[in-house]
Amino acid sequence: MSRSQTVEPQITVVLATYRRAETLRRTLGHLAAQDLEPERYEVLVVDDGSPDETSAVVAEVRPQVPYALRYMRHDNRGPGYTQNRGIEQARASVVLLLADDIFLAPGALRAHLESHHAHPEESVAVLGKVVQSPELTQTVFVSKWDPFRFHELEDMSELPPYRFFAMNISVKRDFLLHKGLYLEHRGRGGPSCMEDLELGVRLSQHGLRLLYSKAALASHYHLVTLDQAITRWYERGLNYGEFRRHAPMPELTVYFHVLDRHTAGEYFRVLRGSNWFRGTEKIAVWHVAREVARRLTLNALTTRWFWRPLFDRVELTPALAKFIKPKMYRAFLYYHFLRGVRDGRRIYGD
Repeated sequence: MSRSQTVEPQITVVLATYRRAETLRRTLGHLAAQDLEPERYEVLVVDDGSPDETSAVVAEVRPQVPYALRYMRHDNRGPGYTQNRGIEQARASVVLLLADDIFLAPGALRAHLESHHAHPEESVAVLGKVVQSPELTQTVFVSKWDPFRFHELEDMSELPPYRFFAMNISVKRDFLLHKGLYLEHRGRGGPSCMEDLELGVRLSQHGLRLLYSKAALASHYHLVTLDQAITRWYERGLNYGEFRRHAPMPELTVYFHVLDRHTAGEYFRVLRGSNWFRGTEKIAVWHVAREVARRLTLNALTTRWFWRPLFDRVELTPALAKFIKPKMYRAFLYYHFLRGVRDGRRIYGD
């Protein structure tokens, strides 16, 4: 049964949510299965004006879980506003910013706390590993799609600040309150405005160290169509110029692979200097070759007449699925991101 806490919890899970009531139910269930003592954590659901049954789901779940479960709701204001309200109302000194479609493994909360106990410095944050849920088999696309590519981080213990993914990340609450919360504006081109990455870059100016914990494991369960993914990536492109004005870190130009006549100078200055890149990504010639290959294989003609028909055909012919690799979807969606970047320059004068 749920119980009220008479002592301060050690970690508050800030769970910002919007219109995902049934997924949220499962997220709260995974939080109930943690191997951390229930009195050591609380969960604060912050509802960004969901038009579905989110409030009813929380009310139904509250008496069934062993931890203190709180609920806040406001009119729809966007993810930055929603995260900030949760951070402000958290009771613990450490907050875990958890997306509503992230299912924590049983030892994840304990791993986050242990990392902070080992690194009590105010500026240390911890990103937990996230993998795609094995339940995502409804389409070839979702079974192949790997949006976060955590496999690239396997041999890293510390990450660049632009890996500040607010899906499974824990931070000292006072560091956020004193050094900076989320920007609360809505993206000019849609809700996908990379507000979490911007916050990581801004916090790096105050000494943020972002550690990586494979033990704080979680799975990502978000059933998305290819068309929805296209829209999201295009929105990111439209918002990219605005994002970069708030996050003027030159290394982001290379991280997002925006190599064109507008950015070439900055691109190669970054690669000549100190940076977080490794392997072939440190080599300028590799970037040029990659960009040439991309433009030849992914352009207005090939995306319309080859790649999209191929992906549609695969959904109807499962035998073809073995020939489709995750990087094919990534390259296809990246084309739409760059299309958004170009349109953002034209529309907004970036």
